[in-house]
Amino acid sequence: MKHHIQSQVMNKQTDIEGLIRKTRQYEYVDGLRDLQMAAIMAFFVVFAWFFFTLTGVRWYLRLILFLKGTFGSWAPWIDGLLFLLIIFSVLGGSLWLMRAMRRKWLWQKSGWVKPLRWQVPRRVSVLSVVIVLGGIGLAIALFVTNRVEASFILRMLWVATGWAFGYTLVGVGREIGLKRYIWLGAVGGIASTVLLFLPLTFGQVAIILYGAWALALGISGAIVLRRVLAKTNQVNHGG
Repeated sequence: MKHHIQSQVMNKQTDIEGLIRKTRQYEYVDGLRDLQMAAIMAFFVVFAWFFFTLTGVRWYLRLILFLKGTFGSWAPWIDGLLFLLIIFSVLGGSLWLMRAMRRKWLWQKSGWVKPLRWQVPRRVSVLSVVIVLGGIGLAIALFVTNRVEASFILRMLWVATGWAFGYTLVGVGREIGLKRYIWLGAVGGIASTVLLFLPLTFGQVAIILYGAWALALGISGAIVLRRVLAKTNQVNHGG
């Protein structure tokens, strides 16, 4: 009797954990979160091009001179305001678009689920920071021992963020049981390492790294979203 009761309690606990995991998956199964991250990565590509390439810096200086001539001493403030406006537009605009699509098409019949404010588990976030700092520390140690050049440290600054982001995807994927993120994070994180050994500048590494993440997440999100839309359309038409 006692064993039977314990078994029932364990089964109920398993069911509750499964329900929690399924509910948390709801935020990711339509591919929109992938597309949002792809948009953010694309923004970083543009940012890196503007500030870390010769052509981009020239265009940025033209913008500064234009703002200086138009707004005078207010130019630095306007420049900072424009930067913040673009960031909030990408983040806020993508969130608004996600909600609108889900309310109108994807979650119209299944119901609305309010996402968590912080999707990434705290331990995953902490370890991601450790990965970045560890990568930079390794590069500095190799440089001090004359095993690599100074440019290796600069490349490591970006590559370590690639490792950390890859680990974050793996961590989220394992937390909510989403294999797509586990594969994306593992392959992307490992592939980031290749950039350490290529003759690339600081800006080129950033552009390639974030461009590759944007492409991978964009393809992943588009494929998943297409499947979900097709399935939703089939259900709406009684298929």
